[in-house]
Amino acid sequence: HSSLSLPLPELLASVVHGATLGATAFLAGLVAFAALVWLPASRTEDIDQEKVLLLFCRWMWVSFGLLVVAGSVELPVYAVRASGETLSFGLLAEALLDTRVGLLWTARIGLALLVATTATYAARRRNPAYWWVAAVVATLLLITFTLQSHSVAEGGLLPFAADWLHVTAASVWVGGLLGFPILLIGPLRAMPEETRTKLLGRTVRRFSKVATVAVMSLLITGLYAILLHVPSLSALIGTPYGRALMVKLGLLVPLLAAGAINLIGRGREPFDRVVRFELILALGIFVATGFLTTLPPASAVSP
Repeated sequence: HSSLSLPLPELLASVVHGATLGATAFLAGLVAFAALVWLPASRTEDIDQEKVLLLFCRWMWVSFGLLVVAGSVELPVYAVRASGETLSFGLLAEALLDTRVGLLWTARIGLALLVATTATYAARRRNPAYWWVAAVVATLLLITFTLQSHSVAEGGLLPFAADWLHVTAASVWVGGLLGFPILLIGPLRAMPEETRTKLLGRTVRRFSKVATVAVMSLLITGLYAILLHVPSLSALIGTPYGRALMVKLGLLVPLLAAGAINLIGRGREPFDRVVRFELILALGIFVATGFLTTLPPASAVSP
């Protein structure tokens, strides 16, 4: 693991886990976007809320499908990587039923299905409280990633809570990033220009408040994780974990800058193009996070 190049199984495991994390974050984040941003920002407008919310749910089901596909690749890759054996039905069954990763995989798929189902039910009801039920289930879903992280190995409540808060804050942030293109290509596009501008501006302002809290939580918990898992500068530079972390931080800087541009612009052009750029950067960050999860932490590796 001290080499800066990675064997193919570790490379594949990291990329697939990043895809799994990304799909889950978009699913959970869209729930947060509906509950925390869209419903409060649009409550005074005369619009078909059920239609808009069901559009969000359609993308939640797409995220769920991507999660199932990525997870269906991740589990066999884990089984082969952990055992060193050739993939077989028996090996896959053993990984699914007799390992912590397999149990978390099952729980993740089940909870993701419950999140999408609960959100769809909430979209068909006029009571916003149902969205908070979906949000609670989404937080349980995100815990499955913390239970698979290095924080569990550290032991103690603080590392666990910090990792969960980090994943949750990331989901809230990127969920909003996905929520805006959904609105722009759907409901907002059909509105009169004046109404569209007013509603988009109000939604951006609301999201900016939520995103500010999320970003601050990300920075604080991220710094804590660095101090916990990277003991020195040489470990940061000389280990695969450290390099993956530098890539993640390198992508985070322009993502924060793009977010600041949209915060200042309040929904004005080039808002939609900047959001698309943010989404691409967010996907790269999830892939880098996949490496951070599957690689041993720098504190456990001699550079």
